[in-house]
Parts: sequence; C-alpha cells; structure tokens
Amino acid sequence: MTLVAALALLALVLGLSGCATWNAEKRAPALGAFVDIDGERLHVLDMGPRDGAEPPLVLIHGASVNMRDMKLALGDRLAENRRVILIDRPGRGYSSRPEGGYRLGVQARLIKGAVDMLGVEQPVVVGQSLGGAVALRYALDYQDEMSGLVLLAAVSHEWPGRVAWYNKVSQWPVAGVLLRRLVIPVYGQLAAQSGVAGSFAPDAPPENYAEDTGLALLFRASDFKANAADLANLKAEIVAQQDRYSALTLPTAIVTGTGDKTVSPERHSKRLAEDIGGAQLTLLPETGHALHHAETETIIAIIRNLTAPQS
Repeated sequence: MTLVAALALLALVLGLSGCATWNAEKRAPALGAFVDIDGERLHVLDMGPRDGAEPPLVLIHGASVNMRDMKLALGDRLAENRRVILIDRPGRGYSSRPEGGYRLGVQARLIKGAVDMLGVEQPVVVGQSLGGAVALRYALDYQDEMSGLVLLAAVSHEWPGRVAWYNKVSQWPVAGVLLRRLVIPVYGQLAAQSGVAGSFAPDAPPENYAEDTGLALLFRASDFKANAADLANLKAEIVAQQDRYSALTLPTAIVTGTGDKTVSPERHSKRLAEDIGGAQLTLLPETGHALHHAETETIIAIIRNLTAPQS
C-alpha cells in the first residue's frame, strides 16, 4: 500500500468514526452529572424524591445499551415516588473505565463508589442481563450495605457457546481498530433494528426504541470496544463467581421470561433461584429477554413488594 493510499484509508477511518460519534452524541447527549471514582468519571442520573420511606433503587443496564434503556423501561415510573439512581456502566454511555474494566468486580466497585458519593444508603440494586451479573457481584461484595437485589433475565452461570466474531475481533490490535472505526459505524446502524427485534422477541420493542435509548452510542469506537470486551470476557467472570451465590442472604427477586432466547431461563435464573436461599423466582410466560419493557407493571410490583413491610 502506498503512503497516499494509507493516508486516504486513515482519513476515511477517522472520518467515519468521528461522524458516528458526533451524530450519536448530538442525538443522545448525557442526561445527568458526573462523579469521579478512583480516577474514573461515571455518568449518573439521580431521580425522584429523597425523603421516601422505601429504600432507594440503583438500576444497572445490560449489554449493548446505556442507562437510557433502564430509564425508559423502569426509571421514569419508579422515580415518581422513589429515589432512583441510573448509572452508565464503566466504559459504556458516557462513563469512562480503567484497564481491565470488563471485570465484574471492577464495575461493581466503581458503581458502589458512585452510590456512596451520592449519599445513597441501603439501596435495592436492580440489574438486567449482563447488568444482572454486575448486580450479583455487587451483592457478593456489599450485601450488608443493601436492602435487596432484583435480577431481570440475569446472566448468572456458565453456558455453552463461543464469543461472537465481532466481539472477538474487536480485541485484536489492528483488525480491531479497523472494525470499530470503519465497519461498525456503517454495519452497526444497519444491523441495529434486527438486533433489537431479536432481543425483544417474542415481544415487540417500544416505538422509537433505538432513538429514545440512544442506541447509536454503541457504535462509537470506545463504546463498542468496551461492550465487546464485556461480552468476550463475561463467561470467565461468571465462572469465577458462580460458586459463591449461596452466601447471599439478602432479600432477592429473580425474574425471567420463558420465551427468552438470549439468556436461558433454565441455565441461569432457575438455577440461581436454587443457589440463593429464599430467593423469589417469577417466570413470565411467553416473554422475551427485554422483560423490563414488556412486563413493566409486573416488575415494578415485584420491586416494590421485595422490601415492603410485612403485615
């Protein structure tokens, strides 16, 4: 390749990546404030009244999305009468993250630091999908400082299967850069709708879901790299913690859709309910992976009932 051709390719790569970043951030700007934790900046949104009788909530989003997903599904409703903290997981949305930030323990520690910085005490932590894996690690490390744990289609146990090719390639030095900066800004936008449909199936996504949740933020180079690393390393992280769940004694609700084709109810939620003594397992018939959107009212009731005073 000649020097001119190489420079032309570099200009194309930087141009596509820069346009994707500018457009995504213009359409979905930061919603909240930033807190500095151990040298990292986490993007947080603090919603709802602070003087309520019920414990505050910390909502942790899953893979390929940002805090807007949980805000749209649950945050806005719950914040009508309860304090709700939404956080972009480290490396996602508008949060930075350190080297090795894919580790569940690192993400849990940074989120706990943000929670403490905001003066939130004894929260109920709610995690969906990969965010459920982070919520589990949060509980394993800090359960004495929590009021409860709610896991929505959470990844909890080892599963068969390999890492998707694009998440694997994203970790490579040269090919990964080209993938993230040249291919993903174009291909990602084209594949987004089918990806959303697959995640929601058999349910339908909300109208304007991609726009309302700032899904395009995923196709920025740094965000895609972090998301790919999360997914590429998730199985090893799960294997490292899955034998510890029996140590959890806090009030726990586990919710899964029987139609979930992304995170198997049998391999994860049902098995997890056996591991955590006293955990409440709720199966939602014919509901897919995005159960927090499809069965919002049911999940809000489960969250509220978890720590409600017993008559």
